[in-house]
Amino acid sequence: MRRRAGALLTRGGLPSRGLGRALPARLALMRDTLPKEVGQAVHILRLLRGLSMQEFAERAQLSATYLRQVERGERDLGLGALGLIAQGLQCEPRLLLPGDGRSPVASIVAERFDQAEETLQGAILFLLMEPDDSPRKQAMLALASEDPERARPAAPPKSPRPERAFSGRITPPSSRRSGK
Repeated sequence: MRRRAGALLTRGGLPSRGLGRALPARLALMRDTLPKEVGQAVHILRLLRGLSMQEFAERAQLSATYLRQVERGERDLGLGALGLIAQGLQCEPRLLLPGDGRSPVASIVAERFDQAEETLQGAILFLLMEPDDSPRKQAMLALASEDPERARPAAPPKSPRPERAFSGRITPPSSRRSGK
């Protein structure tokens, strides 16, 4: 490199002055945002897997306290911890890291979308691309938000209650009288 009037020149003769200051600023920004992005991805994947914090801690072989701090973006992860967390979530470690300009959450959503059935992909794309004031979109969103039972696992069917006394006759439920 050649020096000229206090500026460093690169091989192409372009001044490199100032480039050194931009890099530390970007690194500082990454240092602040990366743990939060990774933590958000860990949290979302844990919820998608239906894991309690205790179950997750057991699978990842890490303490629940540590994992809570990771989810809140309060801990920097080493590669070993990242691998254990990915193992606990049954995913590739790369899914927890930003890549290709996308956040980890966007990567998770993209992977889940790619694995979904074609019909579901079409419905998701419809909801994303249809204008918000569309009556069809509003009807679909209302249907999805009014059915809280879809979010819960189905309860096992109840076994029929035994009759109090057997009279020898079987009466259909519609003809039974209440209180007798």
